[in-house]
Amino acid sequence: MINYNKNKLINECLGKYYETFARTLDTADFVPEEYHNKITAYIFKNMKRAFKRLDKEDKRFQKAFRKRQKCKQMSR
Repeated sequence: MINYNKNKLINECLGKYYETFARTLDTADFVPEEYHNKITAYIFKNMKRAFKRLDKEDKRFQKAFRKRQKCKQMSR
């Protein structure tokens, strides 16, 4: 079974981070490389943290979804 909720959350998360990367690429010509590397590392660190939160939220959603499905089957 495809997890549509998680796919939707991942797409939303990646969209925000791609927008952030696009902004940093616009300044790559003007900002020293050392500082740019620090910014990129910071973005990746935050993206990793966001994916952990995303997994946690999806686990909650899937638990509630399974509970609703179980209740529906028992009520039939």
